[in-house]
Amino acid sequence: MRYALLILTALFLSFSFNYAYSQSKTLWTAADRRFLVENLERTKQEIIKQTQHLTPVQWSFKEDSSKWSIAQVLEHLGLYERIFAQEADIMLSSKPEPELDSVALPDTTYINWMNDPSPHKAEWNAEPLGLMKGKDNLTFFLFGRDHIIRFIKNTTYDLKSHYTYRWGDEKRRSIHALMVVHFGHTDRHLKQVLSIKQAKGFPKS
Repeated sequence: MRYALLILTALFLSFSFNYAYSQSKTLWTAADRRFLVENLERTKQEIIKQTQHLTPVQWSFKEDSSKWSIAQVLEHLGLYERIFAQEADIMLSSKPEPELDSVALPDTTYINWMNDPSPHKAEWNAEPLGLMKGKDNLTFFLFGRDHIIRFIKNTTYDLKSHYTYRWGDEKRRSIHALMVVHFGHTDRHLKQVLSIKQAKGFPKS
């Protein structure tokens, strides 16, 4: 009986050690962190470059009544800073699911999706109301972006182990993937800003 107890104790300790070891392994690497920070910062700086010197009439210019102004584009981006930050916070409150990494889509899938020129429909909670004026929209965007960049720089969570529930099991994605979509979404709307600035009738500064 004593021998059997020793065997069971040894097996338990072995299991506990292996379980603790498996939990200590991090899927999200320093290179992944750097990749997100660099691209979130890159797209932030490009947004600043393309909008910081706009005049009030340039901010509010629309090609036609069905199109967004640059102010509305920036408001839309600013709303997504808050939407994705909140979603990441909710995802971090759920238990890690590192086993899903084996079926996770590569970053390029999300980047290519954002680069697809076909129209995307904004969710109702990200539709701009156009109530802010001019450069206030840039301030609104930067406040949210800086918050997310600080989070990515400093978090100790494994961002490839926490998954969203929004699209069902076959389309779930990690917080890391969510942030790849996020900077890709900014790139997408940077093209829209450039298109507005190049449109016929865009006011000269």
